[in-house]
Amino acid sequence: MQLAAAIALIGGLVFLAHLFAHIFSRTRIPDVLWLLLIGVALGPASRLVSPKDFGVVGPEFVSITLVLILFESGLSLQFQRLRRALPGTLALSTLSFIGATAVVAVATALLTPLGWWLAVLLGIIIAGNSPTVIVPLSKGLGMGDRTRDILFLESALGDVVSIVAALALLDFHTNGWGRWLWTSSHFLIGFGAALLIGAFGGLGWAMLLRKTRGLENPMFTTPAFVFLIYGGAELIHANGASAARAFGIVLGNVEHSPLVRESLPAGGLNRAEMGFLGAIIFLLKTFFFVYIGLSVQFSEMEWLLFGGLLTVLLLVPRIPAVRWTLRRRAPPRDANLAACMVAKGLAAAVLAALLVQQAVPHAAELQSIIYAMIFFGVIVTSVLVFVCNQPFGATAMAWLLGRGDESQEAMQAAPPAQQAVAE
Repeated sequence: MQLAAAIALIGGLVFLAHLFAHIFSRTRIPDVLWLLLIGVALGPASRLVSPKDFGVVGPEFVSITLVLILFESGLSLQFQRLRRALPGTLALSTLSFIGATAVVAVATALLTPLGWWLAVLLGIIIAGNSPTVIVPLSKGLGMGDRTRDILFLESALGDVVSIVAALALLDFHTNGWGRWLWTSSHFLIGFGAALLIGAFGGLGWAMLLRKTRGLENPMFTTPAFVFLIYGGAELIHANGASAARAFGIVLGNVEHSPLVRESLPAGGLNRAEMGFLGAIIFLLKTFFFVYIGLSVQFSEMEWLLFGGLLTVLLLVPRIPAVRWTLRRRAPPRDANLAACMVAKGLAAAVLAALLVQQAVPHAAELQSIIYAMIFFGVIVTSVLVFVCNQPFGATAMAWLLGRGDESQEAMQAAPPAQQAVAE
């Protein structure tokens, strides 16, 4: 692609991303769906652009996006909300994650020649939901604070468990299953070290933050420090993603902790800094989902279709998990929408790239399935969210969740803009 055309394309994508965000606010169709479709149109459909055009920057771009989104999600995770949502989150996360892993592993082992080990690895990689889709979608749909907190924490914990468990399986496979004790200890130490690095880094940066505001262009200092935290953790073989999230959690809770606020000269991000960080993540998210769309392989149709089948099968454990855990904790409409959430994203994409980098057997096939599930996950979630905002869809989902007598309440609880769409 010529340089001028590439620059024009970048500008056009930014404008379209804002348009899609506006469409989402009116129709509740997620903006990431349109971005994925643009990527598909530019890549496998027309072959105007390919992931190779990103060169060596592609995998690094995915990692940078993951780090900043994990950091921002940690900032919004207040301890008070965490304590309130944790019981429902643990129940939903456990049932949904184990169920998704089992369904994907069994289907993959029985329907493909990949074998049980790779099937379980695929199930773990793809079991967690994506914060990049779930968080903005739950906000835009006007769900209650309690339900949003549960869904956010579920996706956050799912990402962490997917990353840690997948890396552990790869390490077991590399070092031999006979060294399981050594490998487990190594991962526990690395995970604990990541949490300590992120926590102490967040506390230290909270004390330095006010002084950095006197520098020229200080808005970039916090994202730069996040990269230092992530890179430092990875260099000592700790989990950089967990360190970035812990850094965000501590920095986001400093001003809400009387003990820290009274004993240390610490402070959190102000409104301008949060707005700047949000703008950066908006841009990164835009190009990330276009990149995923470019990476979908239509030439390997059997793996693409299999990824679509697995995405639909994810609803089999998802609906009972929501029925058993959110029946008494969430309003009917919120429970209906929570049952639709099967979208995958950044963590799965990063792990898929890691499989290729480590030359795991059948890595190309696994990556094709994972990218297909990211693609179809957004589509299935978008379609089901729209359907559940229609009277017949709300009634059907309420019946599946054992709340058929509350289906009218589910529609009446929708925000005015949502009811207008449904009508």
